[in-house]
Amino acid sequence: MHSQARSGLPNTHAVAIALACVVFGVWCCCAVAEEPAEETYPAPVARYLKRLYDKGTFFLAYREDYPGGFSNWQKEARTALRDRLGLDRIVASVGDHRPSVELEAAEDLGTFTRQKGVIETEPDVRIPFWLLRPKGTGPFPLGLFPHGHDSRGLDTTAGVYANEAHRKKSLVEDRDVAVQAVRLGFVAIAPAVRGISVDGVPDLRGRHGSRPCRSHVMHCLIAGRTATGERVWDMERLTDWATTLPEVDPTRILMMGNSGGGMITIFSAACDQRIQVAVPSCSFAPTTRDDGYLFHCDCNMVPGLMDFGGLTGVAGLIAPRYLLAVNGRQDKLFTKEAVEEGAATVQTIYTAAGCPDHFAHRWGQAGHRFYSDLMWPFATDAVGLREADSASCSDTSNPPTR
Repeated sequence: MHSQARSGLPNTHAVAIALACVVFGVWCCCAVAEEPAEETYPAPVARYLKRLYDKGTFFLAYREDYPGGFSNWQKEARTALRDRLGLDRIVASVGDHRPSVELEAAEDLGTFTRQKGVIETEPDVRIPFWLLRPKGTGPFPLGLFPHGHDSRGLDTTAGVYANEAHRKKSLVEDRDVAVQAVRLGFVAIAPAVRGISVDGVPDLRGRHGSRPCRSHVMHCLIAGRTATGERVWDMERLTDWATTLPEVDPTRILMMGNSGGGMITIFSAACDQRIQVAVPSCSFAPTTRDDGYLFHCDCNMVPGLMDFGGLTGVAGLIAPRYLLAVNGRQDKLFTKEAVEEGAATVQTIYTAAGCPDHFAHRWGQAGHRFYSDLMWPFATDAVGLREADSASCSDTSNPPTR
């Protein structure tokens, strides 16, 4: 953990234990919670939180005078982030396991095919997914579309509906993004998300509010892992496999997700430099409000996240690659002021990277959903123009390794 030794950071595992205790008391509310309209913390709590989130303690947040400059910040912060996510722990625990993939027969849907698959990303962890492929030989760009708090998320994303009500809601809110992608010429993967729709740790006896996602994150934290890290791991292993498909262009990879899927998108793109375009929807915001209120649910939390300046610092690790953050004006999970402040922070980092036009923020006019009209023009342009546009940019940090 060289970043800690050189920067004087607190011990990772001590932070993990402390955060686990705090997180234990927080309800996982990503899909349903609303920010309190007028509530404020009692004065002693407010002072405590102000001290807790003192920006002077954000050791790995980007700043103009970071030792070694911008590229060294990215290298050190990305290495530290992978450690905080518990990815090194996962590497150690899986040993010589090599992911295996099983595919069912493909269904011909006219201009594309769709088939069910499953990948064993680590022993006893099997992640189902839908693979949608356009007709033709390619090479096609690759799109990965992790979902949020939706027990049928991979089906929703891939256009596989339980009933007419499911279909109508999905189409009205643009949630069939893998279908949209394959029609645009992407090889599209719609995976289940560990701890949300598959392979989580059941909440026995309702100890964690009868929410498996909370139960799952608690088991991760006490073992030195995070639920977010496991999801990043799963996306990396899917990417390993998908980039071996003969019709996939491994230099053009998009990840897009809404809500919890957007969080996976941000963290995955921050860690995995193969992802050239990241489009998180209704998930981008600072980790905390100015008074310390937490915007994000506990199954997305990472020990010591504020050392990076919170989620906006993590998003900055995607630079100079393309990042579009989309929020809904009527989404009650976040405030307009906080989102715009976060966007300004990320814009500063992209400007320091020399590619200010590679980041954009857009507002949709509705709530917690996808906005295809905003997302796809950016994503398709970025995939098609990436090499020309990013030729003057540099990202000298190391690629992800096992």
